[in-house]
Amino acid sequence: MRKSRWLLLPLAAVALLGGCRSTACEDLAAAYADVDRKSQPCVERAPLPAFDSARCEQNLQECGGADLEQLEAQVECYQRLGTCQPEQQTSFFQSITVCDSNAVSNTCEAAIF
Repeated sequence: MRKSRWLLLPLAAVALLGGCRSTACEDLAAAYADVDRKSQPCVERAPLPAFDSARCEQNLQECGGADLEQLEAQVECYQRLGTCQPEQQTSFFQSITVCDSNAVSNTCEAAIF
């Protein structure tokens, strides 16, 4: 019986850690919130499309592997943005546009936004 306990510990660890992994929708929601915060020195709200993470989660299966890679690239790009400085507002918003260029397919976009 002692051996079986050792077999269950790795399985339990995998189950716990697997539950901690975030989804593309959660990552995008967090990135949007971060960009919104970084935009506040220049504007009240970031110029990003409306996003409902619950809708995203419900329809994420409409997005293929290439779409998920694009979403990941977009999130990483948003994470690299610094905080907007009023004197560099144009450059900041151009950087957001560059991040947005990591576009998903029309099918995926219609499903999750």
